[in-house]
Amino acid sequence: MTTTNLTDAELRAEILRLGPWHHDFEIAPGIRTGAPVPAGTYPSSLGTPTVIKTEGWAQLLAAVYPDGLAGRAMLDCACNAGGFLFTAAGIGAGRSFGFDVREHWIEQARFLARHLPSDNIQFAVRDLLTLPELGLEPFDSTLFSGILYHLPDPVTGLRIAADHTRELLIVNTDALPAKMDGLVLSIESATEVMSGVHHLAWLPTSPKVVREMLAWCGFPHTRLVFNRAMPYKRQRIAIMGARDERTFAHYDTLADSEGRPRAGWKARLRRLLRR
Repeated sequence: MTTTNLTDAELRAEILRLGPWHHDFEIAPGIRTGAPVPAGTYPSSLGTPTVIKTEGWAQLLAAVYPDGLAGRAMLDCACNAGGFLFTAAGIGAGRSFGFDVREHWIEQARFLARHLPSDNIQFAVRDLLTLPELGLEPFDSTLFSGILYHLPDPVTGLRIAADHTRELLIVNTDALPAKMDGLVLSIESATEVMSGVHHLAWLPTSPKVVREMLAWCGFPHTRLVFNRAMPYKRQRIAIMGARDERTFAHYDTLADSEGRPRAGWKARLRRLLRR
């Protein structure tokens, strides 16, 4: 952890300068990145990100790894401000790497790294399609959240993530239900910070589509964490994929016959990975 000598006023000013924020973290008593800001603070071309807390991420990991992460290496594709990796570090993650295609988010992540425990975490501005160029060692677990539906070639993108993952691959994505299973064309803004950068993108139509993609990428054992309605007739789905079904041995004691968390877990897990 790198300490700074900024006053509370200077911290708040820096948080405001780096906004808008998607991940909400407390970096000093009473000082959070997700604090409300006056309307019109940021250009409308950036869009208006939802603000989420990432602490619930630890609950899903604990459902899979009841003894903590025990030094497991973590990869976060499209990491935004890095909130999920900081949270994973708090429950024992080892070597961690997060990247995002937008400098906006990585500048935020590096700011957080100066104020939160981050000795094992590295960040980079990187397009997923160029990740293999780095020659990284595989990671034990990978988060593929809020990126599948921003890609011009989501199957290739997921395969890149899978090739960097030994054990567990978690996909969280928007979906657009349709009568047939497949991918639906989605054209995106190139300027809004919560969009992709390629303009061309695709939405899966059902959890089955994501399951089949995971299976083709070498993760045939899957569990549906949630599938919930969203505005504009969309759905939000989260699916975990594993190379070995034994990865879910503990999780399955908490899940129903469909692989979804039982009632005691549902309320908490619905709040996970909402980016």
